[in-house]
Amino acid sequence: MTLGSSLLVDLSDLHHTQVRPLALSDEAVPPEGSVLLAVERFGFSANNVTYANVGEAMGYWSFFPAPDGHGQIPVWGHARVVRSGHPGVAEGAEVYGFLPMATHLLVAPSAVDVRGFTDGSPHRAARAAVYNRYLLRSVDPFAAASPGPELEAVLRPLFTTSFLLEADLAQHDYHGADAVVVTSASSRTALGTAHLIATRSRRPALVGLTRADHVADTQAVGCYDRVLAYDDVPSLPIGTTTVLDLSGDGAVVADLHHRLGDALVHSSIVGATHWQAEPVDTAGLPGAPRTFFFAPEAAERLRETAGPAAVESALVAGWRSFAEVMSGWLRIRTGTGPDQVADAYRATLAGTASPRDALVLSMRT
Repeated sequence: MTLGSSLLVDLSDLHHTQVRPLALSDEAVPPEGSVLLAVERFGFSANNVTYANVGEAMGYWSFFPAPDGHGQIPVWGHARVVRSGHPGVAEGAEVYGFLPMATHLLVAPSAVDVRGFTDGSPHRAARAAVYNRYLLRSVDPFAAASPGPELEAVLRPLFTTSFLLEADLAQHDYHGADAVVVTSASSRTALGTAHLIATRSRRPALVGLTRADHVADTQAVGCYDRVLAYDDVPSLPIGTTTVLDLSGDGAVVADLHHRLGDALVHSSIVGATHWQAEPVDTAGLPGAPRTFFFAPEAAERLRETAGPAAVESALVAGWRSFAEVMSGWLRIRTGTGPDQVADAYRATLAGTASPRDALVLSMRT
């Protein structure tokens, strides 16, 4: 029996990783009422590095506990039920959901229905429900609308955030802005948001801000009206503007607030792709106060106003459109086994990858 493994990061220095064996294998027998999942593939991007950077503050380390000052970075992907101790969950079923960077995960299904189940493990009880739900891909309309499992694994969680962000903006009429400026514009969450805004019949102008060497690739997607390098912020036209900050870079944010001043009517904190940026005090900036966007809260508000069925229908339709665009732009890069996963993690941490390269990984060999 070959034991599984997991990739852990040092909480005091995210550059340090180690592979540890798991007391689980494909042949392990789960306790009664539990299910053993084999983690088959997961997407990895700067979004997962953000999970690590805010892991303590936002509770991400609590999903998959690790010992001795280490953590397991959560990822989204696909797993297969290899052993079931629950009568409502069949062996062989493939699910989509929140997973560790590991070969296996033991879950305790609750709220089992025809669409999937929730992990009812006590250590996950306080977390948002969206993170604890596992969806059966055989009956999942999102999976059915996907060109392939790899694209779904790498883009689905990011696009879901994009969808919720754009829907929340649309509900507030983009806060009355004539333009939306998106930082880290080459990130997939930014691209998904921009794509959805661009499909609206009445919408503000879309401006993407990104690294100078990413401008051409970002413009090639075709969803922004204009793509600028960060150094070009002084050339931004001054009009009523909403800023979506996915960079988490205080210097970039300060430049935007000072450039736009009172014309900045809404400033949203969405992500932190520039996690290595030097800290900058962003308190007391001119323009609108900065507000934090939390996707699970936005999802709950949207379900209450539009209804779950309408939300799912709109999400799947938007995904089908975005996936078609991205399937011709992204380059899927795969990695299998602990060494390749660790290398891919370090490259993402360093920020050296092209925005067009999408990582689909598996700890399993």
